[in-house]
Amino acid sequence: MANIRSEAESKELYRKILTAATALFIQKGFERTTILDIAKLSGVPKSKILYEMKSKEEILGYLVTRFLDGVTSASDAVAKKLTDDKVLICVANEVLQIYMAEMNEDMRNLYLAGYSMPKTSEEVLKRRTDIMYEIFGEIFPDFELKDFYETEIASMGIMRAYMTVPCDMYFTIEAKAKRLVTMLMRIYKAEDEKITEALEFIKKIDFEAVAKKAVQSVFKELDIKTNFPKGE
Repeated sequence: MANIRSEAESKELYRKILTAATALFIQKGFERTTILDIAKLSGVPKSKILYEMKSKEEILGYLVTRFLDGVTSASDAVAKKLTDDKVLICVANEVLQIYMAEMNEDMRNLYLAGYSMPKTSEEVLKRRTDIMYEIFGEIFPDFELKDFYETEIASMGIMRAYMTVPCDMYFTIEAKAKRLVTMLMRIYKAEDEKITEALEFIKKIDFEAVAKKAVQSVFKELDIKTNFPKGE
């Protein structure tokens, strides 16, 4: 008779795998981490890991999905108290991702891996496409889903580029957020008044505080210790 795991046992198995994988991706980088490394650290046999998740990239996909869910939850919790405008809520989500990557190098590196690997980047692209279709579908009735998909290829490229380059005294996080919002909204032909409204809206949110809390929540769930810049 086959051994059937309980839901609690399945959750614990996935937690072990994801916790070990996250720690190794942070320590060694995604490319240098192997399934065998994950097996040794997690205590889960390599064969079982491959049975459950098929590949290292699929593990990264689970992590990226969890991070993006965390971003959405954290940004929505704040933004929806201030507005019911779906465009502005979406803008808050985008800006929060930039802040999370900027405040924590571990998060930046995991984000960049997720935005770079073929399988995971495709999943992120599909996710972004669905979100933008829901938000802008009525504004662009002639746009089909594939049009949003093609547009989001450019949007994702912009997001990844801004995550890659760290801020400094000349290019501050506030300047990066302003530039990002302006560029992403122009892709969707937003009028100047709407862009100005969005830029004023993001000033109402303490993204540093929200980002720190969101990052800590994600890593705490995985039992991973992470560091913030001095003074945070």
